[in-house]
Amino acid sequence: MDVSTYKFSDEEIVLSKQYRDAQQDSRLRLRFMVLLMLAVGNSIKDIAVITSASIKTIENWYHQYLTKGIDCLNSFQYKPKQSYLSSEQISAIVSWVKTTNPAHLKQIRAYIIDQFGVTYTTEAIRKLLHKHKLKLILPKVVPGNPPSEEIQRKKIAEYFEMKSTCEPGTVFLFGDGMHLIHQNIPQLCWADPEAPPILKTNTGRQRLNILGAYNPDSQKFIHITGEENCDANRVIEYFEMIIGNYSQAPRIILSLDNAKYFKAKIVSEWLKEHPKLHIEFLPAYAPNLNLIERFWRFTKEKLVKNSYCPEYKIFRAKVFNFLNHVDQYVHELRTLMVEKFQIVTVPQA
Repeated sequence: MDVSTYKFSDEEIVLSKQYRDAQQDSRLRLRFMVLLMLAVGNSIKDIAVITSASIKTIENWYHQYLTKGIDCLNSFQYKPKQSYLSSEQISAIVSWVKTTNPAHLKQIRAYIIDQFGVTYTTEAIRKLLHKHKLKLILPKVVPGNPPSEEIQRKKIAEYFEMKSTCEPGTVFLFGDGMHLIHQNIPQLCWADPEAPPILKTNTGRQRLNILGAYNPDSQKFIHITGEENCDANRVIEYFEMIIGNYSQAPRIILSLDNAKYFKAKIVSEWLKEHPKLHIEFLPAYAPNLNLIERFWRFTKEKLVKNSYCPEYKIFRAKVFNFLNHVDQYVHELRTLMVEKFQIVTVPQA
């Protein structure tokens, strides 16, 4: 039996010491001494040589500890409140995990104790979950109140209809704003579990406000970025920048969400005076229909995920260097920023 994969927690080690020190029977005390030796990394073979206990006996103690808890080692006549979990109980646990999505094995352990009176170690619970194809994963995020699937499909069809019937040279863009905080945001990564990475972080008090526009046909990205807040006047600067960058295009179709500053009165009046730029508003709560959302995720992965900048001025320079040279990532973006729109299923109440 391989015990090297189980890592005893500090709490387990402290509890084992307490049981060892409180036990008067030397034969029972030996069990906790063996448990502590396992906890600090001794092999079963070495422990057998030191304690004169057989390898089979040590494996049995270890197995009892994993499946029944530490109390089972504290008595020769130990009778657990309940033996192993039945298939019905395991099904109930699996169903509960799928429904509640607990973040920690300790939560599942507490649930098993409360519901069935059975004490399992966290490693035994991990094995049980893996056996039923449950893993620790990062949840996907979708809008809580998306438009109907019919509305989403209709909007997608309208987009491709516009592209197929537009005047030659018409530019199609996806735009939005993003606030990029000077902060190191941890994300899942491959690493050595025995020496997990430790990330430095910042106060997160400073940020850059970005208004960007992405062209899926040319993979070109343009932006207006600074510490200024995104308001109606800033939006007009943003629109002027877009027209200036596509001065040769007969028309520009810009898909946006429904942020208030895009619909401000002075913005609407400005658009009437500049008919070359047409705003195509997306349905509310439908970021899946805006390609630039993928670009923002890509941006965060490059700039703030598992990435530490000690000073804001360094962070700021890094951001501008990335945004001004998106063409260096054209190969990655060509496969990411494809016009394949996800349809978000409306969650059932």
